[in-house]
Amino acid sequence: MKTDKNLSFTSGDSDQEHVLVLKKKKINLWWLLLLLLPLILLIPIPRDIKIHVEEQSSGIAIARAYTVFTYPERGLFSGISYVSLSDTTDNSGNVEFLGLSRPLWAHLFCKTDTAMVSSGNECHKAENLAYLYESFPRNGYKNIGIPPISATAFLHVVDADDLQPLPDVDVKIKTTVNGASEDSQTQTDPAGAFDINNVPLCGEVQVVASREGYENDTITASLFDLSNMSDEEKTLHLVPLKGNVKVVVRNLKTKTLLAGATVILTINGATSTLKTNTNGVGVGTFDSLRISSTLNFKASKSNYADTTLPESTVANFVNLPEDQRTMYLRPLTESFVFINTDGSSPMSGVKNQVYINGSLKTTEYSNNQGQFTVVGVMPSDKISITATKSGYNSNSTKVKNAVASSLTTQDSRTIPLTKIPDPPTPTPPVVDNNTSDLKGESGDLRINLQWYSRTDLDLHVYDPCGNEIFYSKRRATCGGGTGILDLDANAIIGTTTRPQENIYWLKPSSGTYKVKVVCFKFRDRPGQMLNYNVSIVDKNGRKDYRGTIGNGQTQQNISHTVN
Repeated sequence: MKTDKNLSFTSGDSDQEHVLVLKKKKINLWWLLLLLLPLILLIPIPRDIKIHVEEQSSGIAIARAYTVFTYPERGLFSGISYVSLSDTTDNSGNVEFLGLSRPLWAHLFCKTDTAMVSSGNECHKAENLAYLYESFPRNGYKNIGIPPISATAFLHVVDADDLQPLPDVDVKIKTTVNGASEDSQTQTDPAGAFDINNVPLCGEVQVVASREGYENDTITASLFDLSNMSDEEKTLHLVPLKGNVKVVVRNLKTKTLLAGATVILTINGATSTLKTNTNGVGVGTFDSLRISSTLNFKASKSNYADTTLPESTVANFVNLPEDQRTMYLRPLTESFVFINTDGSSPMSGVKNQVYINGSLKTTEYSNNQGQFTVVGVMPSDKISITATKSGYNSNSTKVKNAVASSLTTQDSRTIPLTKIPDPPTPTPPVVDNNTSDLKGESGDLRINLQWYSRTDLDLHVYDPCGNEIFYSKRRATCGGGTGILDLDANAIIGTTTRPQENIYWLKPSSGTYKVKVVCFKFRDRPGQMLNYNVSIVDKNGRKDYRGTIGNGQTQQNISHTVN
């Protein structure tokens, strides 16, 4: 019989009653819990660790960052061991370490355990960042900010002409990291050097070096690339700005231009000398002087007192009015002004050999008003003058053994020259598809210029991409085809009377090519026109275009289409 309370039994003995009472024993559950507790505390608790890696200052996600997560793993009796997991962030800067496991007792009693995070790529790096293990959220990502890797680059600035270091150059530095820009500036030291400090390795750096009297130079690169450049690649070359300086020399008394005067220019102790016979106009030109140079001029001529100009820089001098660029020489003796003409108009650049009493005293060139001055003459002296100029018949009879005192009228001091008739200008030969007369390389397209004179003509060709190929830019590529100027004639030295210039393409691109002929330096008689011939040779044969050109002219009426 089952009962929830007590059980009783009664015997049949009438004299004595026996009762058996049985009680159910109560069992204490706390003892069971105590026995099970160690097992419960050892139950593994799964955990996912999700990390978002971003740049420390901007918060921009960092992709492809190698990330290591190190956390303590605790055994109940074995102590602490450390587990390291690694992976690389995705394009969103995220990395996940899933299915980590720690026992329940560690979660309950080891909340101060520290996990370490290291992360980085070629541009950013952070090592052993400490966080509480429990601070990693159970849902979502923990943001880890890491700084960019910084570096220092050393650069130099030199003069592009002589490659000497340039001190005190102003340097502007623009650093751009993740679209955010920061500007700074510095100056080069006495060795022309400067450095860029603490710039993020993957940030873009634009360096602009500038100094008065020079063209700026710029380098733009990431600091990572900059740190891998050679010293030459990290050197900025400043090209000196240059100008042409014209000086004028006149007779102080007559105010006429004086050809043949000596002008000495001194720059930093170095001197240059010229004669004012440029075109016979009493003007001298010093070419390609640095804008920042300080100029000192002195002019002299026989029978004249020397004179100077106030000190000036090139930049200031070229902007002065002519009167302030003019040096007036005071004649020391009596002077006579003669005029050369072509019969009706003044003629400049005429060479006049002056004889006094039978001896050659001086050679004077007429200025742009046809004038030249003879000084140091006594009234009784006999004067003879022989006037010559290329392309003209000389005149040695107009003033011959003339007594100085008799030269009282302008007509008596006017020496005309007559022009020599121009000989027929040779014309280019008649040609067909034969190209044996053409110099230079050939290809699928070839453009050649021929003429017959020591004058410097220049061939310019514009390709279908708009590139101009000529003496200053001898090579240009358009659509895979490269044009090359391989002949440039009569430029400075080695002039010839049968010059040619030649541009060729091995594989020309399709389109229209435009040809221009420029008269760069005229070396023939004034007023003369030159014949030239442009030959264009392609797979269809040869075409010749003939024309004429004069001093200072440009002809550009030729075009050619390649299909």
